[in-house]
Amino acid sequence: MGAVGGAGTTAQAGPGARWTRNWRPRPGAAVTLLCLPHAGGSAGFYRSWADRLPAEVDFHAVQYPGREDRFSEAPLTRMDELADAVTEAIRPLFSRDVILFGHSMGASVAYEVTRRCEAEGSRPRLLLVSGRAAPQGGGAVAPRRPRTDEEIVAEIRGFSGAGAAALDDPELRELLLPMIRADYRLVDEYRPEQPRPVDTPIAALRGRDDAKVTAEGAAAWSALTTAHCTEHVFDGGHFYLQENERPVLATLVDLVARALR
Repeated sequence: MGAVGGAGTTAQAGPGARWTRNWRPRPGAAVTLLCLPHAGGSAGFYRSWADRLPAEVDFHAVQYPGREDRFSEAPLTRMDELADAVTEAIRPLFSRDVILFGHSMGASVAYEVTRRCEAEGSRPRLLLVSGRAAPQGGGAVAPRRPRTDEEIVAEIRGFSGAGAAALDDPELRELLLPMIRADYRLVDEYRPEQPRPVDTPIAALRGRDDAKVTAEGAAAWSALTTAHCTEHVFDGGHFYLQENERPVLATLVDLVARALR
């Protein structure tokens, strides 16, 4: 999806080094922006952002197990396990203000991580949820049957033909599919019965032509914060942030500045 796999990463030293990548450390920055990838994605998906954000922003990306330099590790298939692990790994980042950004599956993970951080007394300054409708409550939902590999690949191709190119190679496909299956299982089984509002402000971003995120689905994030929620729409589909990187980053920089004020 988007960039399946992605560019190589550079690990930093210290706590959480297995989980976060920081290609251009900025110890004097005012804020840390932490990005969480989509299903089938990796930290490398965000690599170009490290060079294009201002010096006031220390940029980190989460590396889930089962991809890139964590390829030998088993991917996680449960949201609670993934959110718990990310929350533990990023605790040291709260020595300064932190803003979370998650795209698609990463938006759901970022919301769950925000809930956990707030419970520990470390509230992010802003939660940016991209390409994902708000999780809806309303009671138990019958579990969805597991998707076949063909269904998964078809969905990925529908999002981004370029990002699915690796799946055209039979050997690469066999290497990547276990990780992608795990992510899709996590997404499909994540159905919180009663999503709880966070105290962190939320900004919901989406592509105008993203069939998976309606205007109503994005607006529903406003019910999941006790603070304010803003909406931001860009040209493009599910991977609008690749198609329109410059305006997306300009909006992110503006939202970061507003959050710090």
